[in-house]
Amino acid sequence: MIQEILNRNKILFWLGAIHFLIFLMLLAYLPFNSITVLGINSMIKPMKFALSIGVYSWTMALILHYFNDKRKVKTYAWAAVICMGFEQMAITSQAFRSELSHFNITNTYGIILFALMGVFILTITLWTAYMTFVFMKQKTDSLPSEMVLSIKIGLVYFVIFSLFGGYMSSLKGHTVGAADGGEGLWFLNWSTLFGDLRVAHFFGIHSLQIIPFFTLLMLKWHFHITTKTVWLFSILYLVYVLLMMVQGLKGVPFL
Repeated sequence: MIQEILNRNKILFWLGAIHFLIFLMLLAYLPFNSITVLGINSMIKPMKFALSIGVYSWTMALILHYFNDKRKVKTYAWAAVICMGFEQMAITSQAFRSELSHFNITNTYGIILFALMGVFILTITLWTAYMTFVFMKQKTDSLPSEMVLSIKIGLVYFVIFSLFGGYMSSLKGHTVGAADGGEGLWFLNWSTLFGDLRVAHFFGIHSLQIIPFFTLLMLKWHFHITTKTVWLFSILYLVYVLLMMVQGLKGVPFL
C-alpha cells in the first residue's frame, strides 16, 4: 500500500510521510514536555493534526490517481503542501510557545497567525471543492461505478464539513455551554461535560476515508453491492454526523 501511494503521487506521499514522522517525534517528546495549554499537554494538538494531515495526504494521493487532468493534480498537490505545511507549522510552533493556535485573540501575533491559518485552510478547501467538481464531470472507467460514487460523496462531505470548521472559527471556540478546555476524552480531548463541535467536524471530514473504505471492503469481500447500497450507507452516515452536530450545538457531550 505504501509503495502504491508513492507510485501514484510522490508529492502527497512525502507530505504524508513527513507528517507521520512529525507525529512520532512529538510522541517521543511528549513525556518530557511540561507545557500545558487548556489543561492538557501542549504536544497533543500538533500530534493530532500531524496524524490527520498524514492520513489526508495519503488518501488524496490514492484518489487523485483517478483524475484525468494530471496538471491539475500536480498543482493541487503543491497547494496542499503549502497550506497543510503552514497549518502544521503554526500549530506546532504555538504549542512550544505555550500559546493557543486556534481562536487565539489575546495578542497581535496570535490574531495574525490564526487569520493566516484560516486563509490557508479556506484556500485548500475551496481548491478541493473545485477538484471535486472536475472529478464529477469526468468519465472514470478504471474503477467500479460503486467506488467512483463513494469517492465523489466522500469528497463532497469532506468539503462541507471542512467549511463547518470555519463556522467554529466564527464562534471563536468549539465548546458549547462553556469555555474551551476542561475534562475531555483521552487524546481526542472532546468535552465530556459540554457540547463539542469538533466531533461532527472530525467524522465529517473523515468521511473521505470511511465511505470509500466501506465500499472497498464490500467489493473485496464479494458482497452484493450496488450504487444504491453506497447511497444508503452514505445517507445513514450523513444522518449520524448531523446528529453529532445537533448534539454539540445543544450543548450535549459526545459521551
